[in-house]
Amino acid sequence: MATINRCKAALRIFGDELVPEELSRLFDHFYTKGWIKGYKYSTSSGAVVVKKTGAWILEAEPSETGDFDGQISQLLSHVNVSLDVWASFSRKFKMDIFCGWFIRDSNEGIVVSPQTLLILGERNIALSIDIYTPLDDE
Repeated sequence: MATINRCKAALRIFGDELVPEELSRLFDHFYTKGWIKGYKYSTSSGAVVVKKTGAWILEAEPSETGDFDGQISQLLSHVNVSLDVWASFSRKFKMDIFCGWFIRDSNEGIVVSPQTLLILGERNIALSIDIYTPLDDE
């Protein structure tokens, strides 16, 4: 089995009461993307979008080698708080690691280490995966 070509991961925390700046102060690290519930912005077509919930999102550097465990280590090194804090987050917020796994061939895969799975489980962080394959004309 060949290893996936590329992966991208982000720690996402969502909640109606979430204020991104408060989480950034707690983590002592700024988010990549963040907003409060009700935040409004205009798209390039002029449509107004209103965010339905607050968000704090931290994106890892994309890995061109499929090093998912490395991305998780990178993300969690920036949000080093106690397991008690993570437990309180899990009662107030929805949390996940959202990742895109990009493959070139029909039989590529990835192994997520037991250590990474344990770290996510201890923090009650779900793992959400999108798998991307090349289009037929590529």
